[in-house]
Amino acid sequence: IGSDAAFIQTIRQQLPGKLIVCILSQQIYSFGLVEQLGRLGVDDVLMESATSDEFFRRLVLLQRRLNDKQKGRLVVVGAARGGVGVTFVAASIAEGYLAKNKRVCVVDCDVISQDLTRFLQVRPHVSEPLRLLVDQQRVVTVETVNECAQPVWSDEPNIVCVPPAAGQDESVFSTPRAARAFVAVLEALQTQHDVVVVDIASLPTLAASALYQVADEVVFVANRDPAGAFAHRQALLHISGYLRADATLTTVINDNSLVSASLEIIRNEALAVPGRDLNEVVIPRNLKAGRWACSGCTPYQFLSRNFDQLLDERVGESASTTPSRRAWFASIVAKVRAFREVFRLGKRKGAVVVTSEPLKPQPLRFPEIGYEGGMLEEGSLVSRPVLLS
Repeated sequence: IGSDAAFIQTIRQQLPGKLIVCILSQQIYSFGLVEQLGRLGVDDVLMESATSDEFFRRLVLLQRRLNDKQKGRLVVVGAARGGVGVTFVAASIAEGYLAKNKRVCVVDCDVISQDLTRFLQVRPHVSEPLRLLVDQQRVVTVETVNECAQPVWSDEPNIVCVPPAAGQDESVFSTPRAARAFVAVLEALQTQHDVVVVDIASLPTLAASALYQVADEVVFVANRDPAGAFAHRQALLHISGYLRADATLTTVINDNSLVSASLEIIRNEALAVPGRDLNEVVIPRNLKAGRWACSGCTPYQFLSRNFDQLLDERVGESASTTPSRRAWFASIVAKVRAFREVFRLGKRKGAVVVTSEPLKPQPLRFPEIGYEGGMLEEGSLVSRPVLLS
């Protein structure tokens, strides 16, 4: 620990879900080191002067807490700039998990405009109980936190929304104490729900950084506007420095901007972090989904197959194993070209073409993105019969 505390990240990555206890000497012990170890994934620390009885007592209590207190997944949705669709994506992810029979809580952090709360028509638009918890005028408990949650739809009890704290500007979350209190509120919500989705579009940097440290998954929303490419890259580097080793970082390209650069430039120049794997999802332009504002609904009903790629299914296979659109289209085009080549050779020789492995209809795993405009993927036109297998 004294020579390289960051090595704990490697241990945590290799042993997810296991208890890690660090033994510290009196020379290197400090509260700063304990805070750093907690951020790296350590469950508890113990002084080297501790007896064996104290060690085993601590281990028994930690193991019981690990088994009894299962927390839900914390999904943080953010961006480098405004107007790229953070609220759009956060609301859709929440309804997507609800469609998977999960108990969902969506949290709005926009103190000024309360976009998420207003678009979903949740009343009230601001939360006085949350303001008292953030200001530490009340103790954070399950009961006090539940007072902040409001139902989104009257006929659906498994999804609730926490409106932003009452205030005039972002100074509500500007102090370290407020950031720590807000993290404690989210941890209490995690014990009551399977998934907690947080829209941090207008959250100050201090509070946002605190959430990046405790998040299980960060969804970074960007568009194809070349003017924001540098901001996207800098923000991703900032976020990746705070994430835990076992946390997931997913980039969402909201393809609704009228001014757009090519996907290759955005992927390679803006949405790339050296040394870290990123999942990627492209949300196509959809006029019906764009009218969701203040409708009380979310865009998920129009773009469900796209947003389903964002939902974490770690009970089954990992989300990172889902093939990309480009790989899927490439495999279909390769099969068609191979079949055409066999047919061409057989026709030249005057033979009857019989393939050992005939083309079978493939289930369409991706929607007809951009078909109306005649372009499915940059640089490659695919005809309608090929698209529909």
